[in-house]
Amino acid sequence: MTEIPPPILAPTPFRTVTGLSVMVALAALLFNAALPLGIVGQALLIAAALAALALAFAMWRGRGDSLHWTEAGLTNAAGRVIAARSAILSVDRNPMALKPSNGFTIHLDAKEPQAWQPGLYWRIGQRVGVGGLTSPGVAKALADRIALDTAPVE
Repeated sequence: MTEIPPPILAPTPFRTVTGLSVMVALAALLFNAALPLGIVGQALLIAAALAALALAFAMWRGRGDSLHWTEAGLTNAAGRVIAARSAILSVDRNPMALKPSNGFTIHLDAKEPQAWQPGLYWRIGQRVGVGGLTSPGVAKALADRIALDTAPVE
């Protein structure tokens, strides 16, 4: 019997353009709102606008990245392990869970260093959030595959 290859999760072009547009529009609005304010208000709003532009740049930089389910675990396109297969305790797709939009959360058995690719994944402590600018159907298929492959054998 032929094994079905796991799905590859990548940001979709439409969602990437939408996310970038929102961040650039936010930066423009913040710059515009800073004009009539005093020096302290201007400094705060300009700092927030620059942060929005930095986030947009990070999203742009990661537009070609993708997540793969391999023997090592969940890795990005460069082969960096995001969640080791042996460290995964569970996968949570509950709508009320702390997770990215259209994505899922992976619970790990130990804390890992923080990592983040805007619109694709974040890792904080014992949680890895996957999704954001990705297709909901592909994210669901990947979550199901990870849950199936890491389920305890009875």
